[in-house]
Amino acid sequence: MTIQKTITATVLTLGIATPAMAQGPGDILFNLRARYENASQDGKLGADAATLRTQLGWRSPEWNGFTLLGEIENVAALDGDDDYNSGLNGLTQYTGIKDGAFTELNRLQLAYAVSEAVTVTAGRQYVDFDDGRFVGSAGWRQDKNSHDALRIDYASGAFAASYVYHARLNRGPGEDAHWDGDSHLLRAQYAVSDAVRLAGFAYFIDITEPGAQERSNTTWGGRVTGERAFGDWGMDYALLYARQTDSGSAATDFDLGYWAGDVSVSRGGASFSVGYDVIEGDGVTAFSNPLGKNHGVLGWADAFSGGGRQGTVDGVEDFNVMAEYGMHWEAGLLRGLSAGLRRHEFEAERTGADLGSEWDGHITAEFDGGIELSWQVAEYDGPGVAPAPADRTKSWIILSFSR
Repeated sequence: MTIQKTITATVLTLGIATPAMAQGPGDILFNLRARYENASQDGKLGADAATLRTQLGWRSPEWNGFTLLGEIENVAALDGDDDYNSGLNGLTQYTGIKDGAFTELNRLQLAYAVSEAVTVTAGRQYVDFDDGRFVGSAGWRQDKNSHDALRIDYASGAFAASYVYHARLNRGPGEDAHWDGDSHLLRAQYAVSDAVRLAGFAYFIDITEPGAQERSNTTWGGRVTGERAFGDWGMDYALLYARQTDSGSAATDFDLGYWAGDVSVSRGGASFSVGYDVIEGDGVTAFSNPLGKNHGVLGWADAFSGGGRQGTVDGVEDFNVMAEYGMHWEAGLLRGLSAGLRRHEFEAERTGADLGSEWDGHITAEFDGGIELSWQVAEYDGPGVAPAPADRTKSWIILSFSR
């Protein structure tokens, strides 16, 4: 399947599906994402995949405080899956592109507004706290993660708090990769001002799924974020500290720290950011984030993230800088255009050993009507010795539509 055929198929699908979306009460939820991915990794055969993700759902009108939401998700391999490792087809000789073909129930949730301050949501749903690093609905792969959970949210003025009982992470690809659990998630935040927003969390995560129990942990910590304007200049920042210990079904002892900071300055459409992440390792195990997002935390190549863990057994320090420029227009077919480039330098937190470097880049165009076209690339170059991962290069062409 060529890239041109992939894009053509998506445009045809858009044309067929769009007129039907305005019918009936409530809100129709619709998203299409066609993606061509090419990936190569030392020790594996090169791989490429052309896939199409379709999400179709419905949100009911509110009735006596109740709102129902349901959504089906389908991923189709437009050119078959015989030249990449989808995670479902057993072709482990190829570089992994974990986008197997499947259809599943992505969300089915019932929300009840108890009062203006309190909302209860039960069922299969998205859960995202802060930047999703520890708890989030990862959506980079075509199978977007959702959570079987009971959630209670409280919000009053500048204060907000959430409690989640978490029973299952619906990860991908398909249904066989799901993780059952017995977890309790607590988070609170207070906005002092736009310049200072405080958040604290305690996540008691117990993964009971056979083969994944070692990712069980207790993670607690805090985060400070804010933004300020100085004339034509803007600045925003984020600081994070977390501590993690083994708990629940984990049989391995660990006590690991995680701190991260980044600051960005902007003027007009240009921005420049600097980030520094320190993730501890004890020589035996890496930091766990079984309920969080992996992609992009330590580079888009995901050399140090995957399978519910981040870093290496010796930890990782990531110093990165990024420059980006974007333009936006109020009218016309093309509504936005942006480009960015990021450089990562990695080393082992415990030993100080060189872990290589990475370049990430993107060009993104936004069009009228909710259509976006993006080209992204990531190239990780390591020292070729453990615990550094294998060298890899990945690129993507993504065409998406949502309403």
